[in-house]
This record gives sequence, C-alpha cells and structure tokens, in this order.
Amino acid sequence: MVRKGLRVLPIVALLLTLGLAVVACGTARGSQAGGGGFVAEPVEQRVEVVADPKGLLRWTQQQYEATAGDVTFVVQNPSPSRHNFVVEGNGVNAYSPAFGTGTQTYTLKGLAPGQYQIVCTLPGHRESGMVAKLIVK
Repeated sequence: MVRKGLRVLPIVALLLTLGLAVVACGTARGSQAGGGGFVAEPVEQRVEVVADPKGLLRWTQQQYEATAGDVTFVVQNPSPSRHNFVVEGNGVNAYSPAFGTGTQTYTLKGLAPGQYQIVCTLPGHRESGMVAKLIVK
C-alpha cells in the first residue's frame, strides 16, 4: 500500500507544478485594462509609440519623452508582426498582451520622473533591439 502511494506522489507533484504554471501564465496575459500595471482609462497626456512598419524588430524612435503623472501610450503596429508593449524600470513593470496590426492604448497612472525602457518582450524581440528609452521629466 505504501509503495503504491509513493508511485502516485511524483504524478501529484507534476500536476501541482503544471497547475501553478497555468495560473502564472494566466496572470501574465493581463487584465481587461490591457495588461499588468496598465489601466483602461485614457488620459490627456499621450505618447505615440510605433513599431517598425516593415516588420523589423524595433520601435521607430529610440527615445520618447513624457511629463511625470498620468500617461496614455498610443501604440501603433502597422506591420504584420505580433508585438507586446512593456514599460519597465524605476519600480514599474507594466506589460500588455501580444497584439497584431492596429492601434492599442495603455495608460499608466502616476508615472514618476526618471528613465524607463519601452520594450517588446516576445521571444527574440528585445534581443533584436526592440528597446527604446522613455524619459519622464
């Protein structure tokens, strides 16, 4: 009886691990507000961020600027490549789900002065240079 229970233990451990992975992946997809850390409410201050129209793994600008406070990012993807939109640094790690061609909006409330990165974190995109600096004054 004990031996049978010991054989089931690795299966139970595997199922628990897979369950935790599914929960973590579900969280990473973001919420109705557009992703982890972003809110759905657009605000007056807008920063336009555009993915390369030819599908190259880069943003069209290497640097963006904003004023401290609430910021809505208007993210355009004119290419057929899928991307996501991430703002990280200075205690912020906001991310969107992956998106295709079109325009998305993502709002951050109370963005503090400092330097951040705007990144696409889909596999290989950051490594290929889809990174830009965001300076908040």
